[in-house]
Amino acid sequence: MSAVHKQDWHHKGSSCCTPFGTCCLTWWCPCIVYGRTRHRMKNNGDMNDYSCCNMSCTGFTALTCVGFAWIMPLLNRGEVRAKYNLTGNGCKDCLCACCCAPCDLMQQDKEVAHREQGKPLLDQPGRADAMNYKPQWQQQQQQQQFQQQQPHYH
Repeated sequence: MSAVHKQDWHHKGSSCCTPFGTCCLTWWCPCIVYGRTRHRMKNNGDMNDYSCCNMSCTGFTALTCVGFAWIMPLLNRGEVRAKYNLTGNGCKDCLCACCCAPCDLMQQDKEVAHREQGKPLLDQPGRADAMNYKPQWQQQQQQQQFQQQQPHYH
């Protein structure tokens, strides 16, 4: 079995001042950036149902109020690394989350946005099979098999 090569992060943690609007949002309302990143990850980049006041944002805010704001970015960073096969480890995740949480949050947000925007629609589960052309005789065979499998009610 061959080892899977880990990819480098596309966005560096030190590039946390661009874009400026996201930088300001991350420093003043980090819960919104965290919630946006989580939503984008869980929904494979689909931002249609996104709300800035979501459960991830609320959880982040609650932990911030009791002094544990670093926990959620730490855990999320591990998930980002796993999902996109990125370099790093738990120790580095902890350092990023504890030493400069806003820079860490912004790096995660930009990285997830970058990774999700590049995905073609055919990467979604079940999409490739639905788009295959089948000759008419195969379609008729499938339809007959389906009708035979259906229960008959009298």
